[in-house]
Amino acid sequence: MRSRVPITPLTSSRQSLGRSGNGFPSSLFTKRNVVIALIVFSFLIIIAIGQSSDSEQTEEDLGLAAIVQESMIRSGLPTVEIQMIDSTVVLEGIVKTQELKEAATRVAQAQPGVISVENLLKVPEPRNQVTTTTTPDLPANQTDLLLQTRLSAAGASSGIQFESGGDILTLESLPTLERLAYFLSNEKEIRVQILGHTDSDEKCPGDNLILSQRRAEAVRAQLLARGVEAERLTSTGMGHTDPIADNLSKSGKAANRRIEFLLITEGQEGIPSPPKPESANAC
Repeated sequence: MRSRVPITPLTSSRQSLGRSGNGFPSSLFTKRNVVIALIVFSFLIIIAIGQSSDSEQTEEDLGLAAIVQESMIRSGLPTVEIQMIDSTVVLEGIVKTQELKEAATRVAQAQPGVISVENLLKVPEPRNQVTTTTTPDLPANQTDLLLQTRLSAAGASSGIQFESGGDILTLESLPTLERLAYFLSNEKEIRVQILGHTDSDEKCPGDNLILSQRRAEAVRAQLLARGVEAERLTSTGMGHTDPIADNLSKSGKAANRRIEFLLITEGQEGIPSPPKPESANAC
C-alpha cells in the first residue's frame, strides 16, 4: 500500500532559479548592457583622443608655418606665402625669377621641423618692355671719374673688416686704412663720404641702420687719426637698403657687408641716409 506524498511540479522550481516572466534569464540582459556600455565608452575615448591629437597637430603646423614665413621675410622674399597641408610646407605667391623660386625652397628646407616642401610659386613671363634708365649722379668730368676709381681701389671693400656684429675694425683692415690715408694726403682738395652697408639679418627693425652708421664712423675715426682733415670726411649708414648681392647665401651676405667711399665733388652733399623704419621701436 503506497502512501500518497504531494509532488511539487518541476516548472515551479525552474522559475525560482531566476527566469524572467518572458522565459529568458535576467542575468543575460545585465551582462549585455555592461558590454554595450563598455563599447560606447571606449568609442568616446577614442574620439576624444583623436580630437586632442588633431588640435595639437594644428597648433604645431601653425607654429611651423609662422617660422617659415618669418624666414622668407628675413631672406628678402616677402611675396612668398606659407601654408601647411598634411605636414607639407606649401609655398605660394609670385617671385621675379626662377633663381628666387629655387632659393625659396632652400630657405624652407633649412628650417627645423620641415619635412617636405611643395613649391607652387609662380614666375612671371618676361615681357618686351621699353625700360627707362636714369643717369646716376656721377662726377662731371674725367678727372673726377679717375679720382673716384682710384679712391675705390684704395678702399676696396674686402680690405675693411669688422668683428662679427660690432664696429671694431680687425687687424686685417689696417693696410687698407693706411692706403686710404696716403691717397687722401696726396689729394688734399677732395671730400669723401664713407658709406656703411650690412646684410639683411637683424633682430629688430632699424638695428642694421645703426650698426652701419657706427661702422662708417669707426672708419672715419681711423682716417682722422692718420691725419685726414675732419671737414673732408662724412660718414653715413645705409643699413641693408642697397645690397649688391643676394641675402640668401653666405657669400652674398658677405658681399653686402661692406664699406664704400664716394667722392663728393663741388656742389654735392653725397647720398642721404635712408629713413628710420616706422617699426624701429617695436623691440
